[in-house]
Amino acid sequence: MNKRRFVANIFAALAIFTASAVSFNPVDNSTTLYKEGSSGELIFVGEADSANINLVPDKTESEIRNVLLASGKDTVKVTGTSVKIGTDKCYSLLYTLDGDNEKDNTNKVYLCYIKKTAVAPTVKVCDYDTINNLICGPDLKVKFSNLVYANSYINARGETVKIEDNIVLTYEDYEADGINIKDKPIEVVVIGVNNDSTLFVPKPKRHTVFKLKDKFSQYEYVSDTFRSLLPFSTAQLTVDGEAIPHNTEKRGDEKLVFGTLEEAKTNVGNYMFSGPLNINIERNSVDNTPADTVDASYEWCFFNDSTGTFRNRYNRFYNDMTVEQVPIQDYGTHFVVLTCDNSVCKDTIVAGFKVKTSYLLMPTVFTPNGDGYNDEFRPTYTSIKEYEIWIYNTMGKLMYESKDITVGWDGTHKGHEAPIGAYYYVVKAKGVDGTNYKLKGTVSIVRNADN
Repeated sequence: MNKRRFVANIFAALAIFTASAVSFNPVDNSTTLYKEGSSGELIFVGEADSANINLVPDKTESEIRNVLLASGKDTVKVTGTSVKIGTDKCYSLLYTLDGDNEKDNTNKVYLCYIKKTAVAPTVKVCDYDTINNLICGPDLKVKFSNLVYANSYINARGETVKIEDNIVLTYEDYEADGINIKDKPIEVVVIGVNNDSTLFVPKPKRHTVFKLKDKFSQYEYVSDTFRSLLPFSTAQLTVDGEAIPHNTEKRGDEKLVFGTLEEAKTNVGNYMFSGPLNINIERNSVDNTPADTVDASYEWCFFNDSTGTFRNRYNRFYNDMTVEQVPIQDYGTHFVVLTCDNSVCKDTIVAGFKVKTSYLLMPTVFTPNGDGYNDEFRPTYTSIKEYEIWIYNTMGKLMYESKDITVGWDGTHKGHEAPIGAYYYVVKAKGVDGTNYKLKGTVSIVRNADN
């Protein structure tokens, strides 16, 4: 039991007896206060045949008087502020405080002592501990044995009360967000365990050691290193493209996060891009060779969810650090299914993103005066894959032409500033969603000092 749980148990126990203005604690460190069982009982656990318990009055009280310790028909008068209680039973503790009326204000509490008879618990890792005993299932079985506890006691009312044994199982695992691998400590609290209890835990993706502690933190068992046979399917997957219209903001190298399919569907709205774009795939640079096996590999499969079509499959060996660009031109929702295979087990995770429908709008004025604001004539757009523009002066002379939508006209012609005034443009474009654009209009150059 960790320190926080131990402190919480103490405060929970002492809170019950606030009205009595007396606190109880063991005399020595070999005895542990543990609140469990029937209401109104304070339970102490230790390895000796008996325990000495301090009675500590509240700071506003000066003396504890007339202390009687009763068990069944036996009654013993206690001298001083320490009582000795034996094992296996509960005792009724009757006492008064200085200033109390003895007849009307007798305080009563049950004190119980349990002799702990446990040996160190052990654990066996089943089903995945050897390659010959491998079952590629979702969970790992952990079996407990050698748990020998005093599992019950008789309280002051003659009732048999069962003490449930709690075990804390800890081990190390990896946690990944599709880009980075981080250590992830796992703690599982098992309540009411006994011999032959079996616990199902998510199978680790790394070599790890299982540790068991009982609730009194006196015994710890460390297993042999668990040899993970699972590949760890995390790899770097980034987007090389525009997230929103480029004249407003531009995000480069957006990293997609892998997870389950449901997580990918939930997060897909966070990854909306202007197409066409490139998905960069590469193996994560963290060395996590799975279970020392050979021929481990990654496989990326791309699907267009809008049409339900399978796009392509890309395979890389585990140690291949090559970056490959996958072009994505179709609009709609896309999913990337990443499978890691080490020839023994497979693990699969998913990432999702959206390519937006096309949009194209031309401005009516720009101010090429070198102030860094609106210095170029260029469109607001999303998901345009083909683009051509021609710009003419009022005499019909061609001033500018381009097929690159990311580059705008700076208001010059053959190295000289074009005069202020109106110009005519013709635009032909096509969106990734198949929309054709044919736009004509005028744009004015303004070079006022205030602009």
